[in-house]
Amino acid sequence: MNSEGPMEPADPLIWIEAVKYKEAAQADAHHDHEAYELYYLVSGERYFFIKDRTYHLHKGDLVLIPTHVLHKTSSARKDGHERILINFRWEALNGLLPEYEAQIPLMFAEFPHIRLSGKEQAVIRRILDSMLFEMEADKPGAERYARLLLAEMVLLLLRLTEGRHAEVAEFPNSLHHKVSEVARYIGDHYGEPITLNGLSDQFRISPFYLSRIFHQVTGLPVVSYINHVRVEEARLLLASTDLSVTEVALRTGYQSVTHFGRVFKSAVGLSPQKFRQEKGRG
Repeated sequence: MNSEGPMEPADPLIWIEAVKYKEAAQADAHHDHEAYELYYLVSGERYFFIKDRTYHLHKGDLVLIPTHVLHKTSSARKDGHERILINFRWEALNGLLPEYEAQIPLMFAEFPHIRLSGKEQAVIRRILDSMLFEMEADKPGAERYARLLLAEMVLLLLRLTEGRHAEVAEFPNSLHHKVSEVARYIGDHYGEPITLNGLSDQFRISPFYLSRIFHQVTGLPVVSYINHVRVEEARLLLASTDLSVTEVALRTGYQSVTHFGRVFKSAVGLSPQKFRQEKGRG
């Protein structure tokens, strides 16, 4: 069996890869990263867990993932699939779409799953193929040209999603639906005490079964997912408010500032204080 693993952290502003799996790929490891991600399914079917729900992807579907959002793919069928993956840092679009800088992060947040029409697929595929050609040829100016093509695609997607409602897709099955309910509950109540046994009582599922299906769908144990949600909210509060580290810890569900500091540093690589200094609010 093949495994569709996460991309390694990259120094380039933009990174693109096309891979064809001849047999069903195992679930990849959960991951999140500093880059934005565009995932285009060329053929086959996949389950794609993003933040707090699973989407059932079909040929020609596009996935948009903002920075630091947990995501994981897994097989939806026994046969293979082909996909094109782009990761890019915000700096890749610097100066290319200045009037849309506020809209781009909103689009990535509001449209995790886009079901494209046949004509839309053809246009997106043309841009992707051009990007692949440039990056593989590795000629002078290749990255700059790829950035221009990326800007073209982002602008096209902004136009396609303008006035469009986000896809309200059916859950692949009851298991994914239940896990999504639990994940959304955690997202709404991360500031409160949350335990596996408490969630088990809330959703009337045995702790063992909940633990098993949650890890199967998200790639994380329940406690690790809770910490992920809390750390991401703490990032936002540290970067955008003047709340003390103690207040941030309490607001994100940590009763011990020392424990919060350990969890935050383990996830981010910096202490809360150092993170705030680097974000310019220290």
